[in-house]
Amino acid sequence: MTKPRTRALCTDPQWLGRADCKHCGIRHMMMFSGLKDSDFGHILEPIDNFRYAEKAMLYSQGAQDDKVYSIRSGLVKLIQTEPDGTIRIVRLLGPGALIGIEALLNKAYRHTVIALQELDVCRIRTVTLKQLEADKPWLNEKVMAHWEQNLTFADRWISELSSGTMRSRVLKLLDFLMELQCDESSNVRFFGYEDMAMMIGASRETFSRIIGDLKDEGLLSKTEDSQVYRLSSLNE
Repeated sequence: MTKPRTRALCTDPQWLGRADCKHCGIRHMMMFSGLKDSDFGHILEPIDNFRYAEKAMLYSQGAQDDKVYSIRSGLVKLIQTEPDGTIRIVRLLGPGALIGIEALLNKAYRHTVIALQELDVCRIRTVTLKQLEADKPWLNEKVMAHWEQNLTFADRWISELSSGTMRSRVLKLLDFLMELQCDESSNVRFFGYEDMAMMIGASRETFSRIIGDLKDEGLLSKTEDSQVYRLSSLNE
């Protein structure tokens, strides 16, 4: 069951959920970073800003809809269910990512997308994005760039997290999480061990044992936040 979403506020609380892209503090990372201030008065009006609670579902695999999502903050996991019922976490995405792009081709969503932490997203209807592309042709290149980024990240996920020893996969996963969380302090926020183990194709027990080994070796230590760990080194 999905948790209810709530409308988020940008700079001006009077917007009441309508994305105030003109004053967005991370506009340089987002889909419409190249638009001029004069463009924001009319063509971006249909874009809405939402917050989703941790574990909330944005959309499900196989669903057909007309919306794409641009992540402002937080992380999501992309889950794929195989015909035999096997569930796999195929990758994580964070701030600046555009998800649900397949809706632009009138295709069903390829994944189920779940918030790993409180999520702040801009929701864009495909008709709006297509109208923007018609008016600003360079936006099509940005959409294609997001396709390419997603593909590149998927390739990295497959090559780095599905090969090597389980210990090396755990270390690479922690590196991925730091990268996605944009943390330059060598801190990494953990999620459920079950999810993290699934990401590297390990059992929960194996993942827990390796994390315990890293703690014993002094490579991993808790911070004041019980879900955040400090990495002293990512080298074996």
